[in-house]
Amino acid sequence: MKMSVQMDGARELNELLSRVASFGFVKEFEQAMFATANEVLNQSKKIVPVDLGALKDSGKVEKPKRSTTGVSVEITYGGTSAPYALYVHEDPSAQHKPGKSYHFLKIPVDAARTTFVNDLKKRFISYLRRK
Repeated sequence: MKMSVQMDGARELNELLSRVASFGFVKEFEQAMFATANEVLNQSKKIVPVDLGALKDSGKVEKPKRSTTGVSVEITYGGTSAPYALYVHEDPSAQHKPGKSYHFLKIPVDAARTTFVNDLKKRFISYLRRK
């Protein structure tokens, strides 16, 4: 299961990436993006419905991918161990234990939508200070 999401500040993020690339810090930027996406995944894992744990265990953040349009990361659930991930994510009528929810990825993505770019910038600056 994959979701494509456009975050607030995407244009600003691409401009930042262009400046970062001109100074040779793309790897640090990718690390910051990967870590920030992992925070979203961690929030998601708190509310993903659990029966035997395969769905929760299938959640992961793919390594950043560079393209001509920027850097992207994918947060995914499912695969061969939990091919039903999309069904669980999209079924509002399913009964889940308290604190668990369908839209287990959408909810934390939506919560992070307005802060993702600023969180990423802070983490990136932190990486640069360690150098």
